[in-house]
Amino acid sequence: MWFRRNRAVLPKLQFLVFVSCAWLGSAGFESASAHTDSQVRNVWVQVVPPYRGLVRAITEGEHCPLAYFDGRPARMKVRARPNSDFNVLVCELLVPPRTDRIEVAGRELRPVSRNPKRIAVVGDTGCRMKAGSAFDDGFQNCGDPDDWEFAKVAQRVAEWQPDLIIQLGDYIYREQKCPEGCGNCQGSPYNSPGMRMATWNAEFFDPGIPMLEAAPIVFVRGDHETCERAGLGYVRFLDPFEFAACSDFSDPYALEFEELQLVVMDTVQADDTSLSANLVVNRYAQDFERAAKLAKGPTWLLSHRPIWALRPAHRIVSEPKTDACGNQMIPPVAVEDINVTTQDALTASSLAGRLPPAVDLVLTAHIHVGEVLSFTGRRPPQMVVGISGTKLLPAVTRGLEGRVIDGETVTHAMMVSVHGFFGFVPRQRGAWSMNVFDAGGASVTKCRIDDKNAHCRSR
Repeated sequence: MWFRRNRAVLPKLQFLVFVSCAWLGSAGFESASAHTDSQVRNVWVQVVPPYRGLVRAITEGEHCPLAYFDGRPARMKVRARPNSDFNVLVCELLVPPRTDRIEVAGRELRPVSRNPKRIAVVGDTGCRMKAGSAFDDGFQNCGDPDDWEFAKVAQRVAEWQPDLIIQLGDYIYREQKCPEGCGNCQGSPYNSPGMRMATWNAEFFDPGIPMLEAAPIVFVRGDHETCERAGLGYVRFLDPFEFAACSDFSDPYALEFEELQLVVMDTVQADDTSLSANLVVNRYAQDFERAAKLAKGPTWLLSHRPIWALRPAHRIVSEPKTDACGNQMIPPVAVEDINVTTQDALTASSLAGRLPPAVDLVLTAHIHVGEVLSFTGRRPPQMVVGISGTKLLPAVTRGLEGRVIDGETVTHAMMVSVHGFFGFVPRQRGAWSMNVFDAGGASVTKCRIDDKNAHCRSR
């Protein structure tokens, strides 16, 4: 396979794969291509370490399709074969250096830009089908595009014409059968044996087509993609490494662009409010140390769970009143600080609670609002993009500034509750403008990020 998790062997593996994918003459491939292309469901380009484009395809055919790089055909390689849960073939192929045009199954894809000027960020795209809790309501109306708006968001992202897209995790929210009496989600598949492929199609691959084909994507794993939840699909389709058995821990890795570096951490087992076992805290402490060594030059740290964020919380009652879909009739009355595990792990690490100076921004999802927090003490801003489809939490807008989170004071805070995405555009080296766009494409909030500070204003 093309890329194992042991990055020490990466250069040799990349060379071997490039040689093995030598250009194929077009003779003899037209009929096979026509056969497989009609069965190709999805195609996209994702960014893999240290800085490469990787084409992936999902096909219902028996053979991988051809990829055309600047018009020259090359047969894609098998990543994962069909099984009882996923009745499709997953294929992939590294994009050769200096490629300008990519085409698979008649669909044009964009190569990775070395210096992306427009970065779209989405997170928590799935449709919630799960009983309510103290922090989330119950079943969402997955069949109503005005309630579950991921398809709209994916289209708006594509229309914004980004050079790079970041998806911060939680692709699959359909975890339980729609209850009787709840008309919002009747007949929807959910993540269980025999319905896993149908769930991935309904949740992500069908509504996400415009976004998947718009620009290269960085995929971050969410807590809904643990091995007990939707992790089997994540490692098969979206993981940037060689296809392997599901594991709930993976090493941080870096994606090195010309003027920006992305360091990706897997934090799916970091409990929000309860201290995790010492083994988990120690593992994440080591991951923070690994991530710090990767942070060279201006860096954004990406993970699903936040380090320093505020989450709206319902009033805790012993027998909450709910409707037929499990939605609680109690509005949020407060906010709470999260994430306890990531904070404790960073403190327990050799970094002593502080990210390295190269980290300019912490970019996460997990909380179902859009959020921007700036802090004292040269701590980088924390942003939360949990607004791209799932059921939203109402925003809390008062009493945020002046709160102390893990030893530093919030100096500026923004929280919105609207389905959409964050769009970043560079201003000067290290400085960025960011707009929060709603599902209709309108900017609702504009922010400036510069010198470890973020400041936002409503439009």
